[in-house]
Amino acid sequence: MKKYYRHIIGIFLCLLISCYSNAQIELSTGFELSYPILLNTNNTTINAGQISFGARVGIAYKPEETQFFPILNVSYGRTRLALQQFGEDVAALNFNYLNVMLNENFIVTFPKSQLFIYGGIGFSALMEKGIAVSGQAGQTMHAFIDSTANINKVFPAMNIGFEYNYGESTGKDLYLTMGINIQYILLLADRNTYYIGIAQPGNKFIYYQSSLTGNVITPQFYIAIHYKMHKKRGSSMYL
Repeated sequence: MKKYYRHIIGIFLCLLISCYSNAQIELSTGFELSYPILLNTNNTTINAGQISFGARVGIAYKPEETQFFPILNVSYGRTRLALQQFGEDVAALNFNYLNVMLNENFIVTFPKSQLFIYGGIGFSALMEKGIAVSGQAGQTMHAFIDSTANINKVFPAMNIGFEYNYGESTGKDLYLTMGINIQYILLLADRNTYYIGIAQPGNKFIYYQSSLTGNVITPQFYIAIHYKMHKKRGSSMYL
């Protein structure tokens, strides 16, 4: 996990230095709500997950009067993905997630608002935090992981989205936005094999070999506060 933080800090510093030496930078922070949907052949129930909560930060290179600008967004939170369906119940894995996305934004300006249309690529790191049973009989069962094989933690990702800024804050140094984002994560085939057991009432046990593979589509809503930093008289910075 430490190596992920080192990479992220390095990217942030490189982007910050380039922006500092040439033009204006913009920082952002906020929170996000999302609902991941895993599509694969193991599960017919696509809504076996749960609403995910996370925090997000971003740094953008955004000169004055620009119509395109890049932004690096990093978000961290908790999510759940379905692993194995049995009957009407699903064994689901809990994860802490770390998303790192580099997006290119196109600004559409209206008389009293702005719309950012963006898309980009990056990666998602999933750190497994246990298994649970979702479904009607989930409270009467206990799930456990016997062993794993070929576990990956980092997966390629891409996203598209819209971010809206309305009102008197448009064009100001401090403003609030709301956004809708759709992220896609590819869980590579023949990886992330879990050997799991399900303890049912009456000392009955079911064992499965399941792989966390497929396509994760995550609709997301977020709110973010943006604040701009300017270059003034040489190298000093001010809000």
